[in-house]
Amino acid sequence: MITNLPPENAKQSNSKKPHKVHLTGEKATLLMPLYAKALDNRSRHPILHDKKADEIVSMIDYDFEKLKGFGNGNVMVVRAKQLDEWVKEFLRSNPNAVVLNLGCGLDTRISRINPPATVSWFDVDFPEVIEERQNFYSNRDGYQMIASSLTELTWLQQTPKDRPAIIIADGVFEYLTKEEVKGLLNRITNYFPRGQIAFDTMNSYAMKMGRKRLKERTGAEHRWAADDVKEVDQLDPKLRRIAQLSLLGSKYLPVKYRGLFGVALIFPHYRNMMRLLQYEF
Repeated sequence: MITNLPPENAKQSNSKKPHKVHLTGEKATLLMPLYAKALDNRSRHPILHDKKADEIVSMIDYDFEKLKGFGNGNVMVVRAKQLDEWVKEFLRSNPNAVVLNLGCGLDTRISRINPPATVSWFDVDFPEVIEERQNFYSNRDGYQMIASSLTELTWLQQTPKDRPAIIIADGVFEYLTKEEVKGLLNRITNYFPRGQIAFDTMNSYAMKMGRKRLKERTGAEHRWAADDVKEVDQLDPKLRRIAQLSLLGSKYLPVKYRGLFGVALIFPHYRNMMRLLQYEF
């Protein structure tokens, strides 16, 4: 039984007019993973089976064709898939946990995971993004959207601090500076008694490869490159790394992409272009 799944906004779902999204810069990048998940859902062998993302795309008036193939949609999809699996695993052991989905955009993770009613789930993003999100989701028991920049100091106080927490940042930290990431991690590990945090990183080579196209299509710019995972480990002394995965070597990639990326994985600058890191504290 679906208990704390946030409903679609009734006004939007009954409207025949497509919704226009008015976002710029890094805020506009939320459309890239959303469209990648919609395309995955339309494929012959979906990885996520994300019908909700597909529905939201159909409601938005935007030229999604210009995002097709950006950054390779399958990589965005397998990134989401792996993060979903880590969240599910954590919730099986901690059914009363707090979930923070940082820089949520129009992500449909809560719909995919459908957590039990004992979980408190918080989707966090800029006020302008949350305003857009409210066209498709509504707050309810067990689910709350928080409108705030991640670097703002007080938003975390809206969440329970006496329960284990899992924190997800999916395609987010590369838009912050290293010092901003460090400050955010420090606040989180000081706030919650224990938990996990999982996020992706890009190296300098990946950023250089995608900088021009990202700027042209969204106006956004990446700001933090993580070339050495040991430097990431040192951002917070309370964090202990428990997993490191190359997205280009993910077991969730379709066979054709595994073959395509297989040779490239021999070279470290390719292998470490996009990584998923999982920590406990």
